[in-house]
Amino acid sequence: MVEMDKPEGVRRLSDDELRPPQPSSDGRVIMTDMLSVRISWLNAAIEHQTANILDRLAGLNLLEWRCLLTLCTRGPKTGSELAELCNVSRPQASRGMRALGAKGLIAWPGGSERRYFGPASATEAGWEVYRQIAPVTRRRNDWLMSDLSAEDRDTLFRLIATIRRRVGQGDDIDHLLG
Repeated sequence: MVEMDKPEGVRRLSDDELRPPQPSSDGRVIMTDMLSVRISWLNAAIEHQTANILDRLAGLNLLEWRCLLTLCTRGPKTGSELAELCNVSRPQASRGMRALGAKGLIAWPGGSERRYFGPASATEAGWEVYRQIAPVTRRRNDWLMSDLSAEDRDTLFRLIATIRRRVGQGDDIDHLLG
């Protein structure tokens, strides 16, 4: 069994990460008070833990899992579609698909002579890996959220969506620079 409460190699929490940000009276910018830094550190820890789980269960990396998960839950996709759905670049999606193809976890229509053309789909071996990993990732998500009430979870996801919408409006950053 994978011990999810003991992620190997994850940086220890600092006291600064556990305290609410404090306004600086002298105008200094404190790294741990920046939302982007805290989210980045949290994401790095979660992704490191996820990578350990994926490697131990199936020898996959995060990119491969995201591609396989998407193909299993959304159906056959082209590299461009997969890139969009996985929020990765087209070259990254292509690398993930090639790796999954080499492992026999996905296939393209027309077989090997049409490899990398058209929408790829999960093979039976790919579905087996998905069925092995999906319950673990669900349990892990429940475990990560277990200290939050249903209301806290709703609030967390609502706040993340609010910040994500704001970031999406940030293409024009001139007002931030001047």
